[in-house]
Amino acid sequence: MTPQRKLGPFRQSVQWITTLVLLLIPFVKVGGESLLRLDAPSRTLLFFGAAIRIEELYLFLLATLILVFIFLFVTMVFGRIWCGWLCPQTTLSDLAGFILKKTASLLPGKLFPLVVAHLLFALLAFLVGANLIWYFIPPAEFFERLLNGNLGLVAGITFWSTAAFVYLDLAFVRRLFCSTLCPYGRIQLMAMDRNTLTLAFNPARTSDCIRCGACVRTCPTGIDIRDGLQVECINCGRCLDACRAIMQKQGKTGLIHYSFGITEQGGGRPLNSKSLTLGALVLVLCSLLAAGVALRKEASLKVRRADMIQVKHLADGSLVNFFTITIENRSRKPAVYDLVIDGSSKAGLELLGPVTGLHLAANDNRRIDLLVKASSLPPKQAMIQLQLMQGERIVAAEPLSILD
Repeated sequence: MTPQRKLGPFRQSVQWITTLVLLLIPFVKVGGESLLRLDAPSRTLLFFGAAIRIEELYLFLLATLILVFIFLFVTMVFGRIWCGWLCPQTTLSDLAGFILKKTASLLPGKLFPLVVAHLLFALLAFLVGANLIWYFIPPAEFFERLLNGNLGLVAGITFWSTAAFVYLDLAFVRRLFCSTLCPYGRIQLMAMDRNTLTLAFNPARTSDCIRCGACVRTCPTGIDIRDGLQVECINCGRCLDACRAIMQKQGKTGLIHYSFGITEQGGGRPLNSKSLTLGALVLVLCSLLAAGVALRKEASLKVRRADMIQVKHLADGSLVNFFTITIENRSRKPAVYDLVIDGSSKAGLELLGPVTGLHLAANDNRRIDLLVKASSLPPKQAMIQLQLMQGERIVAAEPLSILD
C-alpha cells in the first residue's frame, strides 16, 4: 500500500511563508516609500506604490468591502482553513510549543529551561509588537526613535501593550484562546454551508477505528474529531496525519479527511451559485479599487469662501471676494503649481495673493488665502473656473462664484 502523504510539513511551510511575508513587507520599498504603511501624521495610506489620503474615503471603503467579502468567500469555500493554516495566533502557539519542547529537551534541570523559554517568549513578543508598529512607522525610524527614547506616546503605548499582550498569550494562553475566547470561529460557523471544506471523521468506517486515541492526543484544542463538527476544531489536520500513521500500520487508509461537505447530504459542490457570486463580487470590487487607484488625480483643489468676510466694494466700482484655497499634491514627487482663472472667463478678473510658484512636497497639502478682484459688478450667478496648473497642464479645476 502506498503511504499517504503527511500534511504537517506543508502546513508548516505555509505558516513560515505567511509569517515572513508579514515581517518583510514593511522593509520593501516602491519608489523610495514603503510598500504598505499607514502614515498617521500625513493621514496617508501607502499602498503598493500609491499614496492614498484619508480624504479619498471611497477607496478605503472599497478596500474594507473587499476584505469582508474575501472573508465570506474563503470561509464559505474553505471553512476554517484560516484558523489552522494562516492565523498568527496558531503560528505563535505552535512556535511557543516548539520552544517549550526544545528547551526542556536540550537544557538541564526544570527551572532553567522554563526561564530560557520565557526569555524567548519576551523576544518574540517584542518582535510582534515591533512588526505591528512597522506598518505605521518605517523600521529604521522605529529603531532610531526607540533607542533615543522618543517613540511617542501613541506608538509607545501601542508597542509595549502589544508586546505585553503577546507575551502573556505565549506564556499562559496559547490554544485556550482558539477554543474559548476567539469570536472568529463562531462567526465562521455562520458563514459555512453544506458545501464548505471541513475536516471530518468518516462515519462509514467507524468499525475500522481501533480507539487508539492518537487523534485526540495530537489535537491542539483537545477535541475528539469522531464526535462530529465542533466549534473548537481549527481544521489544522494534525489528527488526519496521526490517523494516517496509525492506520498505515494496519494496512488501511486514514479515517479522517478533508472534504467539501457531505455528498450524501447534497454537498460536495464548492463552486456553487453562492460561492461563484461572492467570488465575482470580490473580483468586481478589486477591479473598481484598482481603477480608482490608477485613475485618481495627482492633485486636488478645494475652494471655499473665507469665513466672516463679506464681498468688498471698492471706490473705483470694482469688488473683491475672499477665498481659502487648499491644494493637495497626491503624487510621489515634489511639484510646482500655479493658480489661474480659466481663459474664457477671466476678462476683468484678477487673482491677488500667492498664486504662482507654489512648491509642494510629495503627498503634501497647502492652504492659501487669496482674493478675486472683478473690475465691474458681474451677474449674481456668475461662475468662473479656478484652475491648478503644473507647467502647461491643468491638473485640477474648481468652479467658484464671485458673489457667493
